[in-house]
Amino acid sequence: MAVSLQGCHICGRRFEVKFSFQVQRDPQGLVNYFCTQACQLKARSSGAPAPAAAPMTAAPASPDMPSPEVMEAGKVGCKTCGKNFALRYAFQQVNVGQRTEYFCSMECRSPVIRDLETRLHRSRRGPTRIAVLNQKGGTGKTTTTVNLAAGLAAAGKRTLVIDLDAQGHVGVSLGGKGERSLYHIIVEDLPPEQCAVPVRDNLDMITANETLASAEIFLARLNEGRERILSSRMDHVRDYDFILLDCGPSLSLLNMNALTYADHIIVPVSCDFLSLVGVKQILKTLKNVNQYLLHPVSIMGILPTFYDRRNKISNEAVNSLRGYFKDKVLPPIRINTRLKEAPSHKKTIFEYAPDSHGARDYRRLVDYVISQSDTHQNVA
Repeated sequence: MAVSLQGCHICGRRFEVKFSFQVQRDPQGLVNYFCTQACQLKARSSGAPAPAAAPMTAAPASPDMPSPEVMEAGKVGCKTCGKNFALRYAFQQVNVGQRTEYFCSMECRSPVIRDLETRLHRSRRGPTRIAVLNQKGGTGKTTTTVNLAAGLAAAGKRTLVIDLDAQGHVGVSLGGKGERSLYHIIVEDLPPEQCAVPVRDNLDMITANETLASAEIFLARLNEGRERILSSRMDHVRDYDFILLDCGPSLSLLNMNALTYADHIIVPVSCDFLSLVGVKQILKTLKNVNQYLLHPVSIMGILPTFYDRRNKISNEAVNSLRGYFKDKVLPPIRINTRLKEAPSHKKTIFEYAPDSHGARDYRRLVDYVISQSDTHQNVA
């Protein structure tokens, strides 16, 4: 069978079309052919009709464009190593957002493609959203949120912490302070990305302060949908692997918003009798969220905290939890002085005392959460 040949729009050479970049339609609807990407690049620099956007085709002129001298020579600069080279293959040109980037070899291209694939996968699946909740105070919610977030970030997981407690202990513990808080997201509808502040590698934070009392009043005055405001404001935020919500010690509208946004909850329970009583109220709240707000939220784990194996009550508390929650009860967080000291130094337990019992216990929790998230994503 005869091979159909086309004439290059720039150099006139006849060639067989093999790649998508070689056939492009200009704004007037005319089809142009390019034998190589070097000819395609010359067409752009000479003012020839711009081709329509298509996968693996050139993007509109931008600050990332090569210099006129380089384009005239039919060469571009490699994004990774900086080397100037002549375009010959389709893989050497990649559209990244609104710009075009060039790579001299597969070795230079591969890291960028892996990063793009990771971001695309994250965008499609969305983050795993976990509320750390117990309506009783003093159970280690903030300690758990901060150290779990730090451990996930250290494991390479992009993580966001949202503080829903007006005391703002997350910011104190991590040594971070934002000019805008959760109040600005809920009340002023400010984009969350304008409120999040980086506090560690892979770890961002949305702070809280006394203005959350006003946010609570704002929610209470809404006629409908007040339990879903946080969810609607955060729905487009997908550039994270995990979003952790540190809930205050109450059954507030803010906490209800956290539950209608979260996929799962982790319940820290201190090893004493009164904390065990409080767990029943949490189960009742979850039932209401599932039944009346029609939002499925599951218990990822019950986390015993302030565990001291020398005390009878600690062992009784853990056994009681296991009798009811079975395998949802996680290995306990042992009572540890270093865990209490770390926030005063604005450090996580992994930074302050990496070899302590507290650090080992929270590393175990981090591994569990990652494995559970992977399991849920694979099922989905």
